[in-house]
Amino acid sequence: MISTSEQIKYETCPICSGAIGSWRVKKTDIDTYNIDLCGSCGFAFVNPRPSLGFLIGYYSKFGHGQGENASENHNLDTILSNEKNDPNSTIDAKRMIKTIKSLTSKIPNTRFLDIGCGYGCFSKEALESGFDVIALELADTERKIASKITGLNPIACSFEDFDYSAESFSAILMSQILEHALDINLWLSKAHRLLVNDGVIAIALPNFGSIFRMIMQKNEPYICPPAHLNFFNPNSLSRLLEKHGYKVEAIQWVSRIPNRTFEKRMPKIGKPMLPIINALSLMSLKAIDAIHLGMMINVYGRKINT
Repeated sequence: MISTSEQIKYETCPICSGAIGSWRVKKTDIDTYNIDLCGSCGFAFVNPRPSLGFLIGYYSKFGHGQGENASENHNLDTILSNEKNDPNSTIDAKRMIKTIKSLTSKIPNTRFLDIGCGYGCFSKEALESGFDVIALELADTERKIASKITGLNPIACSFEDFDYSAESFSAILMSQILEHALDINLWLSKAHRLLVNDGVIAIALPNFGSIFRMIMQKNEPYICPPAHLNFFNPNSLSRLLEKHGYKVEAIQWVSRIPNRTFEKRMPKIGKPMLPIINALSLMSLKAIDAIHLGMMINVYGRKINT
């Protein structure tokens, strides 16, 4: 187990042991962070790492957002209203849970682990799809709202400290959470132990290989330490899964811009053009996903029989 006060500095890539070099330095209100990049698999990561104690305290207070006000003024009504006006998590949850359901259809075990459940949209969809869900969430605000949305009582526990019997789950979900993990190898190894043979792990996170990151470089919104520590492209994430005994079953690229993005910025005289602009934006994002340069990746891995 990692000491809660220990900081680690990697000399080689934690995924493939390839040579690493400094990619960018990112200064935030909290600290200045060096981000290294592997020349072999393309994995980028904050190095040295913050301590586990710092991260647990940070996420317990601020949640998994990208700033210290990420959970401020959030309550059940605002979350439901935001999701109704701009159904982001709902759409992602339906797609991912449907894919997980298909990949686990021949497994009699229906136990499902949602790591970092946030406001509970994925856990809710999993419950409605027939899974027996256990959810983990460190952040107080998210945990309370998730309880109201799902009827569950998410466990206030880090994945590092989560204790459960081996081969207990048919599916493990890491949606928008692995980019926060201190030790990615520990997470994938532990998930492998918790899954039944042929069980499925589903991971959703920002795509370091997206066209948006290529253009914006370190100024892309998802390059935001200390909230995000790990920056994966499909190759590096696939290699991490394969390293820990998974077979990659599917990869999905997903790009989405909030519905009201253009409306907020459009002058009054241009409002009649909004439907056309939104339609063109949607077509452009679908084209970007089709050439595998989208904002997000969803990667599904199956535990190989042992």
